[in-house]
Amino acid sequence: MDNRPAKNGAVEMAVVCSDLSLLENINSLLKQKGVITVEDEYGNLHYIVDGRNDRKAVANRVISIDPTEKEKNAKEDAYIELCIKTVLREYGFDMALIGTVLIHDSLYLAIKRNMPLPATMKGMYCETGKEYGLSYEQSERDVRYAITKSSLKHMRSRAVMRCIQSRIERRLGFRDPLD
Repeated sequence: MDNRPAKNGAVEMAVVCSDLSLLENINSLLKQKGVITVEDEYGNLHYIVDGRNDRKAVANRVISIDPTEKEKNAKEDAYIELCIKTVLREYGFDMALIGTVLIHDSLYLAIKRNMPLPATMKGMYCETGKEYGLSYEQSERDVRYAITKSSLKHMRSRAVMRCIQSRIERRLGFRDPLD
């Protein structure tokens, strides 16, 4: 990559590659996201920023880039994912069932937003189901089916969600395990 001043004072970037599809992928990513991160052999991050459309937005992106914060958030997100999946597997949930995916997504959002689960299961079914194009009834049926295939099959849906959430929060250290 070569950054050099252009004739009109702008900065140009050259990407050298022997694969046209790679170049097209880089260009489409830049158009979509406005910025690409490239890691060199020493682990240093370099940013390629697209300023073709909105120069003001580009300036804000460059100012707000903080790789250590993004890495920290990515690690936290991965750990939350691991905890949720581990607890679901401990209770015997089949990770291939859409109902389990809906439970997973509800718990993930609740933990990431530091919010309690919706007051009613209907709220949960509506919120997570719409992401997958499912009606309330479909979401409810899928979640109940996933629960019947787990070791918590004799519990009601809301109790199952509270039980799983409590266990995940203990793993994450949100609450004292003796609570």
